[in-house]
Amino acid sequence: MTPTPRPANTAGMRRFAGPAALLLAAALGLAPAQAQAQAARPGESYSSRVVELSRVLGGAHYIRILCVGRGDQTWREMMTRLIDLEAPVAGPQRSAMVDAFNAGYRSEEERFPSCSPEAQAVEAELKGKGRRLSAALAAPHRAE
Repeated sequence: MTPTPRPANTAGMRRFAGPAALLLAAALGLAPAQAQAQAARPGESYSSRVVELSRVLGGAHYIRILCVGRGDQTWREMMTRLIDLEAPVAGPQRSAMVDAFNAGYRSEEERFPSCSPEAQAVEAELKGKGRRLSAALAAPHRAE
């Protein structure tokens, strides 16, 4: 008999939410004071922000490998760490994150067939958006 997967313990996942967001904020070069100053968008759930961050990482990953080479897995590795912390077991949140990463990748792939200054500028914009999302995710946990 195959064991039935238990539903995700959302309280346990929230326990990891702070470290995941703090890890990303630090990796993106966001100082603690900057992270505390960032405000979450009203009405946006934690889960939707994590999914949006996944999409941003996917787009940035495509541009990075386009411009730097396939050996640079910076954004993909960051996504792997985010998944490991936020959705370590298969389930709807993990699927949504993977789907968003892939959608972000494909979106930028359609826009940029080759590396250009515009593509590099978009990667910088995505990095900034990732910083803001990470800061919004981390802010409630910094106050604890």
